Amino acid sequence: MTNGNLTPAAERLLNAAMHLFAEKGYERTTVGEIQEAAGLTFGSGALYKHFRTKEALLAAGIDRFVEAARTERKVLTALDDEPLADALGAIGHLAMSAFDKEKDALRIAWRDLDQFPDLQERVRSERIRATFDDFSSWLRHQADLGRVVLDDSQAVAAVALSSLAFFQLLKHLMHDTPGGMSEERFLDAWTTMIEAAAT
Repeated sequence: MTNGNLTPAAERLLNAAMHLFAEKGYERTTVGEIQEAAGLTFGSGALYKHFRTKEALLAAGIDRFVEAARTERKVLTALDDEPLADALGAIGHLAMSAFDKEKDALRIAWRDLDQFPDLQERVRSERIRATFDDFSSWLRHQADLGRVVLDDSQAVAAVALSSLAFFQLLKHLMHDTPGGMSEERFLDAWTTMIEAAAT
């Protein structure tokens, strides 16, 4: 069963589990708690009708986290004709929105995946590195089109996306932002600085 064809009950279990894993940690979350949070009977074992194990449930959540980024990155190809500042602004807003929607998975990936090296590697290679690679490729393409002048698109992509990630990590893990700054103010400065670095 893939995330695209989960039954309603399985979807409720997945959402409940990811929220509990984010709040309590994977190890401290019990199957009974997940079932209860999903509207099922605490000790019924209903989870096992949809997922083989608690770890399989975590893997499904990480799969959804990875696939969401793959879908989000497709927007890059639609931005070639936009003014550079508008394109960068759209990328920044999309990244911030994605982190907000996936804050539970973000907390889990940051805190709980050391004990699951295969899942950790999926996040590292298929979400983090793939996003850097795609953004770097987009910047190189903008240079080929004559819209930007860059000596090192990979370094610019790394600095740009790392700053967005750091803002959201502080926001969702520490409940603060750099300097207490608003997201809009941060994104305005981010767009201005990346545009200046690329022109």
